[in-house]
Amino acid sequence: MKKTWVFFKLRMLQLKSDKTALFFCYVLPVILLLGVGYPLQMRDDAKIAVWYSGVAADPASAAAIAYLDQHKLVKLLPYTDAKVPPRAALASNQIKHYLELRDIRPGGDQQHPGIRLYANSLLENRIENAALQGILDDYFRGPPAVAQQQQRQETIAASRNASYLMILLPGVIGMTLLIIGLNGFGAVLIEEEHHGLYKNIKTIDASPLPFLAGLFISRMLIAYSVVFALYMLGVLVFGIPLDVNYGLLLLVITLGSVAFLGLGLALAAISPSVTAFNGIVNFVQMPFIILGGVFFSVSAFPEWLQVVTRLMPLTQLNSAMQQLLFNAVGFGDMSKILPEMAVLAAWSALALFLVRLRFRW
Repeated sequence: MKKTWVFFKLRMLQLKSDKTALFFCYVLPVILLLGVGYPLQMRDDAKIAVWYSGVAADPASAAAIAYLDQHKLVKLLPYTDAKVPPRAALASNQIKHYLELRDIRPGGDQQHPGIRLYANSLLENRIENAALQGILDDYFRGPPAVAQQQQRQETIAASRNASYLMILLPGVIGMTLLIIGLNGFGAVLIEEEHHGLYKNIKTIDASPLPFLAGLFISRMLIAYSVVFALYMLGVLVFGIPLDVNYGLLLLVITLGSVAFLGLGLALAAISPSVTAFNGIVNFVQMPFIILGGVFFSVSAFPEWLQVVTRLMPLTQLNSAMQQLLFNAVGFGDMSKILPEMAVLAAWSALALFLVRLRFRW
């Protein structure tokens, strides 16, 4: 125990002098959370941008433009780029929606007199395209009076937390814990092995257990402090709820951290060199971040890919934290996150098994 404490203090002193590690652990996550989350979260009136050009000489088209300009879902913008024709801008996705205003001519569009909507065929724009077409159809067709009387609309109150922040905050926390595990644990070990530190420590008759335990405890302390800092930032800046089951959150963070630290140790144990380790980490880390629900929901993926992503520890950690931070899951309904916790525990066990087979002191 005394040797573990000595190695722990040495690791904390080492970290204190490592400004790069401190930046990636504490500064970069805050920059990502504020730089990406704040503009999106604080945007109050998200509208569909529609560029237009031409002269609405016809009264019908002029009235339609006035209607669209006042519509709560539409933001009209004049198209003024003389170098790039509007249709070319649509084809390159520089703009997504374009209205062409013109006079009524024989054989013209009689359904939408004097106005035509253009949009590109990208799937990512299909929802906005349908919404805009529906707005124009409703304006020119006009619902029957009877239908107007029968229309009923129920508004469901939604919290601002039901937004992109539900994905970004857990995602940034999970990504940071992954970086701590792979780069702050595994990379440190393999570099020290490469520089002969293992051989030097063996000369003082120290076993690998206190050596690894000191590094492990220091990284767990960093993980807890990072989660606390990002959570408080979410509370103070974004107003996320405080009614969180902190005991269960601590358990999930511990499981996730152990899984990532174990994975970093396993990769260090199976890597023949520092260069090989860096290549393996890039091969593992990038798909985890891209497919793990850090910056967008995995529900956007095809079903077969969602099955793959659910096997990743980062995906499961992010999913569990979403339930804890935003849905107030506690010990009473813990069954909602048991699958996520089981996957994290399985990854921890697998990583430790690989370490047991391959780690050499």
